[in-house]
Amino acid sequence: MKHKFSYLIVALITMTTMLCCHCSKDDSAGDDAGKPYLRVSFSEKMVGNSSGSLELYVTSNTSWMAESRSQWLRTDRSSGKGNLSVRISYDENPDPEGTPKRTGVIRFTAEGVNPVEVVVTQSALTFTNPITVGGNISTMPDPYIVKDGDKYYACKASGSSIAISMSSRLSVIEATTKVWSLPYDNASKPWNTNDLWAPELFHIDGRWYVYYAAGRSDGSYGDQRTGVIRSKTDDPLTGGWEDMGMIYTGESDQIPAEITAENTEYAIDMTTFVLNGQRYAVWSGNRKTNSIQQIRIARMSNPWTISSGFKILSEPSKSWEKLSSTVNEGPSILFNEEKGKLFIVYSCNGSWTENYRLGWLMLDTATGDPMNPADWTKSNNYVFWRCDNTSEPIAGVNGVGHNCFTKSPDGTEDWIVYHAMKYLPSGGGGWGQRYPFIQKFTWNDDGTPAFGDPVGWGEPQLLPSGETL
Repeated sequence: MKHKFSYLIVALITMTTMLCCHCSKDDSAGDDAGKPYLRVSFSEKMVGNSSGSLELYVTSNTSWMAESRSQWLRTDRSSGKGNLSVRISYDENPDPEGTPKRTGVIRFTAEGVNPVEVVVTQSALTFTNPITVGGNISTMPDPYIVKDGDKYYACKASGSSIAISMSSRLSVIEATTKVWSLPYDNASKPWNTNDLWAPELFHIDGRWYVYYAAGRSDGSYGDQRTGVIRSKTDDPLTGGWEDMGMIYTGESDQIPAEITAENTEYAIDMTTFVLNGQRYAVWSGNRKTNSIQQIRIARMSNPWTISSGFKILSEPSKSWEKLSSTVNEGPSILFNEEKGKLFIVYSCNGSWTENYRLGWLMLDTATGDPMNPADWTKSNNYVFWRCDNTSEPIAGVNGVGHNCFTKSPDGTEDWIVYHAMKYLPSGGGGWGQRYPFIQKFTWNDDGTPAFGDPVGWGEPQLLPSGETL
C-alpha cells in the first residue's frame, strides 16, 4: 500500500494552552482559583479536500464566543459556557490547482483571557502514518532513522539479522537489506545467539556502528546484553561489518579484561552521545536480583568501549511510570543547543500494553555533569501518549513509544520517530503489531520539547520541509 497524496485542508490550531482529548494527562492546569481560562482540544489537524467537518472540544470555566472569519469555515455554535464540543464544517476547495494554498481563521474569545485562533491552511503535499516500509504498511518495532547528509538510513531487527535501508525521503522507508546476523550456536557458546532487539545506527568518524541487544534465550530474557558491530568502510549497505563484541555494562569502574554475562548486567536499547568532548553510553538495565528497568549512563573511551561503571539516572518513580510494569527503557538523545539543554527521552510502562508512553530527563549542558544523577531533572508528567482503545478490525493508535529523533530534509524542522500499536493487546501482548510513525514537533519557551498529541492512524500530515514527492 503506497502513500496517498492529495490536496488536503490542514487545520493548524494555534493556542496558548492545550488539552489532549484522547489522553488522561493531568490538566488541572495550575489555574488560579476563580481566574477564567479557555482551551481547545487539538494542536494540529488535517482534513480532506472535499467538504466535511471536524469536532473541537472547548474547555473553559466562563462564557465564550466562536467567530468564523472565513466564508468556507462554519461553526455549529457561536457561543457557549463551560466545556462544550464545537463542530467546524468546511467547504470543498473548488480550485485546488489554481489555489494551492489558502488560509482561514476561527477565533474563540472570552472575557479576561487571550483569544484562541484556529488557523486553517490548505496544502497539497501530505503523507499518512504509519509510514511505509518497502512500499507497504508493515510492522517495524523500535524504529530507528538517522539523517546523514541528504539521505535517511533506517535500521531494524529482521529475525536474527540487522537490516538497513537508505532513502532520500523521511516519510518513506525503502526495502531493507540484511547486513549482519547473529552467530550460530557452537562449541564456544556465543553470548548473542538469540533475541536481537532494537538496533541503533550511528555514523562516527567515517565508520558506522550499530548497538543492539541479544542473548541466549531461556524464556526469561534475563541474559540480554548489548553488543556493537562496526562497518568496514564508509558504506553501511555494501561495505561489510565486523563484530566488536559485547559492551561492558557493569557497575564497577574496574573494567574486566574479558567481558561476559557474569560481570555485566541486563542491558538493552543502548544509544550514545558526545558532550564537551566526552562520549557517553546510555541504556536500559536492571539488577540480576529484580526486574526494575533503569536508565543508566557510563563514559566511553571510543564508540565500542565503555570506560566506567554505570550510574543510574532514572527508574520508575512517578505514578504515570508504574501503570503496568516497572520499566524505563528506549532512551533517545535530544539536544536543544539554543537553550543549552540535553534531554534523554525514554519509554515507560510495559511495551506490550496501552500504557506505554514517553517521559524525559533534562540536563543543563553548561553546568550539569551527565554522570551525576542529581543534575538531571525528570518531567513532571508523561509527555507523549495516546490510546484509541481500538481492537481488530478497527485500526488505531495505542501505547506509543520507543522513539528517536531526526531533522527534515532541509534541516529546519525537528521530527520524532516512534512506534504505535494498531490494536489494544489481547491475551499476551501487542509486540507483533507495532508500526512506524513520524511526527513534527516544536519547542516550548522554556526550552523543553513540545511533542503535541500523537497523530491518528491514517491521519494526513504535511510532508517534512524540503521533502518532495
